[in-house]
Amino acid sequence: MKIFHTADWHIGKLVNGFYMTEDQEFVMEQLYEKIEEEKPDVLIIAGDLYDRSVPPIQAIELLNKALYKIVMELKTPVIALAGNHDSNERIDFGSELLRKSGLYIRGTLKRNIEKITLNDEYGSVNFYPIPYIDPPIARDLYGDKNIKTHDDAMRVILEHIKEDFNQNERNVAIAHGYVTYINSENEAAMDLEESESEKPLSIGGTAVINAAYFEDFNYTALGHLHGPQKVGSDKIRYAGSLLKYSFSETRQKKGITIINLDGEGKVHIDFYKFNPKRDFRVIKGELKELIDYGSCSPENNEDYIKVILTDKGELLDPMAKLRSVYPNVMELSREERIRDVSHTKTAASNIKEKSKLDLFKDFYEDIMGEKSSEEEIEFMKKIIEKAERGGKEE
Repeated sequence: MKIFHTADWHIGKLVNGFYMTEDQEFVMEQLYEKIEEEKPDVLIIAGDLYDRSVPPIQAIELLNKALYKIVMELKTPVIALAGNHDSNERIDFGSELLRKSGLYIRGTLKRNIEKITLNDEYGSVNFYPIPYIDPPIARDLYGDKNIKTHDDAMRVILEHIKEDFNQNERNVAIAHGYVTYINSENEAAMDLEESESEKPLSIGGTAVINAAYFEDFNYTALGHLHGPQKVGSDKIRYAGSLLKYSFSETRQKKGITIINLDGEGKVHIDFYKFNPKRDFRVIKGELKELIDYGSCSPENNEDYIKVILTDKGELLDPMAKLRSVYPNVMELSREERIRDVSHTKTAASNIKEKSKLDLFKDFYEDIMGEKSSEEEIEFMKKIIEKAERGGKEE
């Protein structure tokens, strides 16, 4: 069976004041062409279809157009699920009707996950889509007070799935979260490539899910991390995002992870790279030098640009001058000023990199002269999680 694995479309994404909708539509045309050429048995979208829980109308129209094209015109089934950026209930709307057309959308997690079975010349392949869920909601759904973290939630979800698991057939899990292998101290045992455009799932290290839970599946299609990458082996993979959405992703390739699942359940991986309408680039140099280079550059001046100026002294309206050549400059900084104040920014940088929970621990220790207790930490976690949910109760 040939599977196209994608994730993190983030339709309607706004980056530094620039809407990505036109860029997203551009690469979708390449997706349609590849589907028409290779005729996959199914397309997976592993979460974060939209960038916001209430997407703009242009985003809704673009996703509707894309799904209609793929399912109705190209006759390719689609399995999609809600990610942490999506509204589970909105994604779920109409899902029972749509499945009859070959569009399987799972927005809200059900206690008993219904598998989706597709067939090829070797027999059945069972797909288990697991929409993103916050631990408190999973705790209520399963009536299990021991569910406190994303890892706890996924462990219980997969225990329920495996009650209906047939290891004589091929099985594919689809999930959205931070999945990696965990060591004996419950810490991530391997480093995964992360990006600035990824929204944190939780606080205090509770977002990590143990990849070992997925080892019984022939393939696990993941979403959330924006860089395409494997987790240990090719059996567990992140597809990455549809496009680059930050300058931390300049070296990443974006596209489709293509899985060929043979009759024995072994996977063979290929990758098809998209060619974006506008790339993300970082350029560095003096103002005049960059403007002169841009006037005759073979590169696309319409790219989204981060500029680091090396000029000494004051400059008159450098952004306007740069945008006369590079109209889509998103960020501008001065290397001289960065160097001059680097020693004063160390503490601020450390603060920015710390989680809200770590900042609370530091503040408590500074004020009280002692470390916070486990009970106080748990209490603070709940307060922060409630604040990040917009004040909603569990």
